[in-house]
Amino acid sequence: MQGLRAMLRNAGTATLPRTMATRSNGGENRTLLRFIRARKGDTEKSFQMLHKSLQWRKDAGADDCLAKPLAPEHAKTLAAIPGFYVGHGKKGHPVFLDHTAVVPWDLILDKMGMKLFLYAQVQLLEWTNFVVYKDASTKYGRPITQGINIWDVKGLTLSKFTAKVREISSATSKIAQDNYPESLAAAYVINAPAIFKVIWAVISSFLDPRTVAKVHIYGSGPKAFAKLKNALGEDCFLTEEMVCCPLKQVGEAEKRMGLQSGMAASQSWIRDRYERNVKWWAEVGDDEDGTEGSQERSSEGLAGAQPEAPSTSRASGGLGRVIFSSTTDSVDGDEFFDAEADAFGYDSDGLDFDDPGEMDGDRSTNQYLAMPTPLNSTAESTPDSTVKLIDPQALSSELLQAREQAKDDLARGKKKCCGCC
Repeated sequence: MQGLRAMLRNAGTATLPRTMATRSNGGENRTLLRFIRARKGDTEKSFQMLHKSLQWRKDAGADDCLAKPLAPEHAKTLAAIPGFYVGHGKKGHPVFLDHTAVVPWDLILDKMGMKLFLYAQVQLLEWTNFVVYKDASTKYGRPITQGINIWDVKGLTLSKFTAKVREISSATSKIAQDNYPESLAAAYVINAPAIFKVIWAVISSFLDPRTVAKVHIYGSGPKAFAKLKNALGEDCFLTEEMVCCPLKQVGEAEKRMGLQSGMAASQSWIRDRYERNVKWWAEVGDDEDGTEGSQERSSEGLAGAQPEAPSTSRASGGLGRVIFSSTTDSVDGDEFFDAEADAFGYDSDGLDFDDPGEMDGDRSTNQYLAMPTPLNSTAESTPDSTVKLIDPQALSSELLQAREQAKDDLARGKKKCCGCC
């Protein structure tokens, strides 16, 4: 990673953009390692990918796209897209339910056009990184920069999968893969009809093979839902009604819970800050002009920040927040990238990037931010946020079992000790 840092400095990049350097998400190191993993450890290819992405961000206006919302009529169109955040998976990954087959593409193309829709998609991705992942990282006490997607394909037909829809799918996939790498923890397809195999063959051709390997395809009905819910765990508030309802009722269960679509939630968040004249990156406790404190961004950036121990700051309202250094694991920040693979027998493709075992020490906290609170919820809310408080998730039994197996392997000399445990 030091080689990648040096190449960026030589190219004139002193710091990464704000959403790529959010400290609670692991800081700049985490972002660098995501690009390194995407290019399988090749420093030159990682640099080329990141350098190209930084240029794309300038051209697309991604760095400050959260500063101003789209026009209200466009936000209304985006609100019709039935995709909702529905809690967290077993390891803290935010879970997004996307009712893929009923996305109103004709309405979107008629009211917005492809270019503006893709810009809204960039706003959603930036908001997810800066708000959703940050909340999850604080909730679970470790950096979380991946999400779980549920694709409900009930009602999907070839007639809906038009050339224009394929073009949009290809463009959105390219934006995500090229500029937000290693962001998918897992994906679950539910209510898959027989024709889905044909459609999936087309969609998967746009995706990296490692991404395709993370996709699990389920059928329909209560048994399929039970299997899906078991895979997601108790912190996900997905209900059977959300995925097993008639096609005409898709999205109604979420609305009854008071949930906004992801697109609508991102636009609401942007608009709220814009109308209150609050800098989009500002935190509680920042200066009135939005000047951020040291908790979110290292002043030294890529020029060589020194490692520091995590600390806990106290925001107004008594909300405890775990703060992570941008070099969280070691001087090089590489331990969660490769040491677990050595110690636990994972290959680089199978490593769970957001696994709690990859972080050094217990960084959980008893108070933290979580998912957007449904409108009819009575859960305790925190100031200046739309989130509620939930109990932290303990380490999974699978992780504990993996650690015990690793210890046995080390004792028998099967694995070289990396010093991380």
